[in-house]
Amino acid sequence: MKRILVYLSLLFILIACSNEQEDNSTSDVYITKAFIEENAEIGLTFNEVRERFGTEVLSVFGEGMDNWLYDSAQYSDFKYDRTIEVVAFDEILSGDLEYQLYINFREEKALMYSYFYLGEDGKVWQYQINPYNEPLDIPVSN
Repeated sequence: MKRILVYLSLLFILIACSNEQEDNSTSDVYITKAFIEENAEIGLTFNEVRERFGTEVLSVFGEGMDNWLYDSAQYSDFKYDRTIEVVAFDEILSGDLEYQLYINFREEKALMYSYFYLGEDGKVWQYQINPYNEPLDIPVSN
């Protein structure tokens, strides 16, 4: 009887530890420009991107190009119209949205990262990593 209790206790501990690991998954990642600089790489697969950045809040699969969106709104009650087609400049400027990250894929591999955030100067900035040149960090609003 004692052996059964010991085995059940060990099983309970193993289950608790595995659940704890799931709770610490990358879906709780807060994405900053520094995080992008460290983790964004051209050529990452869907799974590799999810391992580093967590689960996207929106994905659109099209002919030849797939697009994913990450944003800070997924961690709060703030709601807005999420879309791949338009950056939420007003929401970022007002502070309701801390960032938007768009990742473009071709043939299931990351091709470009576009990170939009509010700069210290009160403008929306875009930090972009693409295969054609050095990373760009440019203001995109007045």
